[in-house]
Amino acid sequence: MALKFKHVFAQLQMKIIFGEWPEGFRIPTEMELCEFYGVSRVTIRRALDGLVTQGYISRTRGRGSFVLFKRSVVGLGYPQIVTDSADKIPRGYYKILQKELVDASPTDKLQIGLSDKPEDKQIWHFKSLHFVDGKPSVLSDYYVASRFGAQIALLGDTSEYSFFELLSKEFGQKCHFVEGKVAAINPNEEICKQLGIDCKMASLWCRGMCVLDDGTVIGRCTKVFNGLMYEFAVDSEVNFSASRH
Repeated sequence: MALKFKHVFAQLQMKIIFGEWPEGFRIPTEMELCEFYGVSRVTIRRALDGLVTQGYISRTRGRGSFVLFKRSVVGLGYPQIVTDSADKIPRGYYKILQKELVDASPTDKLQIGLSDKPEDKQIWHFKSLHFVDGKPSVLSDYYVASRFGAQIALLGDTSEYSFFELLSKEFGQKCHFVEGKVAAINPNEEICKQLGIDCKMASLWCRGMCVLDDGTVIGRCTKVFNGLMYEFAVDSEVNFSASRH
């Protein structure tokens, strides 16, 4: 049962961390989760208790379980690569591991400001891995409105430019990371394999919106940093608002 519990806990945790279940969302009932994952009610309760203990959800008898996750950052968070020389930070390169069209969720429609038109029923998903000195350092997932993502999807899979820099170059405005949230997480096996890290080691995670200079919301992104290569600093001077239209 231990392995089943860990699997269910990790799956539910990722739904919260990556925004599929936003703050205030009422998660499925124990019986619904039992049916979906094919496990016992004892296993589901143990996974939910773990989420309560770590501050991801609250549980109230007669009302259900609700997402609490809201660890906000004031300003824009920048990952800082630890190097011997403070004057030179290696850029490395960025590789797109996956690009696909996926159905836009109700949360995506609200956050990105999608319409009910057919072209907004799907969004582009890009999974990117940043390499520094040949080592994987940041795993990123970007979910971008189709009118912007279609243009990025035509580009090559390897670049010296970050995804934000590519967006800035393609659309003639600087793309910003705003409305950031940050947390320490225990990544799942897939993330650990892609970053080449031990799953027992906590990693830095952040989530935010991709927004152009004029306030246009392009999409959302999540990042998991290799804790062996990064430390984290917060710049609290940035004041930028997003416009959803």
